[in-house]
Amino acid sequence: MSTFINYLNLSSTRWPVFSRVLAATFGGYGLAIASSLLISQLLLQVTEKYQAIHIGLILTFLVYACAAMWVFSVKTAKKAWLGLLKSISFCLVITWLLGKITGMAS
Repeated sequence: MSTFINYLNLSSTRWPVFSRVLAATFGGYGLAIASSLLISQLLLQVTEKYQAIHIGLILTFLVYACAAMWVFSVKTAKKAWLGLLKSISFCLVITWLLGKITGMAS
């Protein structure tokens, strides 16, 4: 087992970059989906259901690109992961609360 850990060389500078790539890929996707839900929930009050969903989905491309760029601009990979998780949690909680308030949650 220790041979495998030595083979991985976890003290290498490549691991933080790999972690950021994973954060940009999967964390950015999670944030894009969570923000799409939030935007759609917000727009349900002023537009039709399908139009709100489409606008939310279109804006996910912008959110995903910004999240991927932000992950590589912060100081550490840990801050990138924490920031993404906090943002995803915030979007999901606000979406859930709006759904409960407006009665649109299913």
